[in-house]
Amino acid sequence: MLQSLRARLLAAGRWCAVLSLFAAPINKPATTSLIILSLLCSLMGSDVRSRWQAALREPVVIGFMLWLAVLFASALHSWISHGTPAYRETAMWSCVYPALMASLLGDARWRWQALLAFAAAAGLVVLISYLMQFGLIPQRASAEAVQSMRNTVFKEYTQQGLASLILMSMLLAVAFIQKPGRWRTALLVAASLVLCNVVLLIQSRTTYIVLLPLLTYWLYRLIAHRLNGWRMLLVSAVLAVATISVMWSTPSVRDRMVESIGDEVDRYLTDQEPTSTGIRLWLWQQTLPIIAEAPLFGHGLNQWEPLYVEQMRGIPGSEPFITGHPHQEMLLILAEQGALGLLIFIVLLLALFRHASKLDDPQKGILISILIIYVAAGLANGLWSNFTHRHVFILLVACIPTGPFPWLGNNRKALPSP
Repeated sequence: MLQSLRARLLAAGRWCAVLSLFAAPINKPATTSLIILSLLCSLMGSDVRSRWQAALREPVVIGFMLWLAVLFASALHSWISHGTPAYRETAMWSCVYPALMASLLGDARWRWQALLAFAAAAGLVVLISYLMQFGLIPQRASAEAVQSMRNTVFKEYTQQGLASLILMSMLLAVAFIQKPGRWRTALLVAASLVLCNVVLLIQSRTTYIVLLPLLTYWLYRLIAHRLNGWRMLLVSAVLAVATISVMWSTPSVRDRMVESIGDEVDRYLTDQEPTSTGIRLWLWQQTLPIIAEAPLFGHGLNQWEPLYVEQMRGIPGSEPFITGHPHQEMLLILAEQGALGLLIFIVLLLALFRHASKLDDPQKGILISILIIYVAAGLANGLWSNFTHRHVFILLVACIPTGPFPWLGNNRKALPSP
């Protein structure tokens, strides 16, 4: 009786874990609730010890547990140095999610179902976004006040744009392993529609920044197995230039990335106006003295904001420039965990890239794309400080399968590794 109940709890936990991937790009409370339910079911389900022991041996789990140790030490440093306990910080305990997912989704098929759940949610968002554009679904109320919120569904435009780019990468990764035919064509058409949604409808500048390395990577994968040596270097350089040229020739990209940013910088420099770009320039400049005060170990977890606010009190007219993070991932780590923390973070990122390169396709393409998206987006945003960005990144990385792709098997072809 008890064993049967625990087996049912384990099955329920697996479905909660899968559904948490569906909720991640859509709704914050639902994501939190499903993760909590997943944890409870995992701990009360059958074979709990063996499942967690196996989970803690996975490379991705080990990496996140190491970063958890760094953040825990940083929280202790914050407590000792500033008297501010930071052990309730969700960004720190989110590092446990990969172990939780691995304890429930040990089978590759379950992990593919989790990725499929995310793809279904992101695809639904893209579909609704198109229906909004064509007037078949009304725009959100926020779109009336803020033009950039047009065609956004559940989140703001940067969150929706990054989730859409992940969906596009998933479609491309699966298309690349398909033989020429209707499946491949359908996947490539779907990826093109998602890309058009991001470029033409959402128009997030962060997604434009991400598009350059992301599209360059996929063009590289398209031809990498055909060339080597100096030819590969030459073609890679040409692809990079071609990608930049195509992006800059697109009116929406040119307007948002060149004219808009130039205008915002001018208004910031001449009138000290708190434009989107101006705020970032201000934040990055004002973060440098904070880093210089504790360059090696940083000030401790969650200390950037109070230190920055205190610093702003002595600067007249700084109120519009006060935010919760510096909108740059590396600067935040330098300020709170110091150069040592940043070094560990970079090593862990490189280890993730190395792990991804050893996977088969389409897993390799999906994981490397996710890493490219979040590294590039972190150049002008604070992704770890944002609930949706953080949860989408961690949950997706945690659910990348190591087993084979179970669907469309008859159409599958081997894709040579570059």
